[in-house]
Amino acid sequence: MYSNPNVGNIEFLSNRTVKIYYPNYIVHYRYASFIERLLARIIDIFIIIIPAAIIPILPAWLYFSLMHCSTDQQTLGQKVFNIKLKSADGKKVTFGQSTGRFFANILNALTFLIGYLMFFFNSKNQCLHDMLADTIVVSEIGRETR
Repeated sequence: MYSNPNVGNIEFLSNRTVKIYYPNYIVHYRYASFIERLLARIIDIFIIIIPAAIIPILPAWLYFSLMHCSTDQQTLGQKVFNIKLKSADGKKVTFGQSTGRFFANILNALTFLIGYLMFFFNSKNQCLHDMLADTIVVSEIGRETR
């Protein structure tokens, strides 16, 4: 039986890309751009604006948290831009992790949006809520079989 110690590992490369090792293939990702993330968020806001107007916070929390821990690991807005949320250890995001990330967004507002500006000053393009939840937002750029 083929055994590889790298399975499940994530490799952060110097060219601002990421490799995640799976049993039968390796996926190459690049970090999602600020514009991709912003436009995806705008689409998602339009999706949840009416339910959130009726019941504050609950629809948005469930939408983002359930979509991010789903098999696709992306909201509908993120799907449009082919970006997804991954745990910084290369694994699928858990419901608890995506819930923490959602509520950490509140800190971005409390820091006068400095939490969002942190995106531009770190090697993994993470905003404050990504750092706190230990997540990265990526776009697949290729696969190779083992």
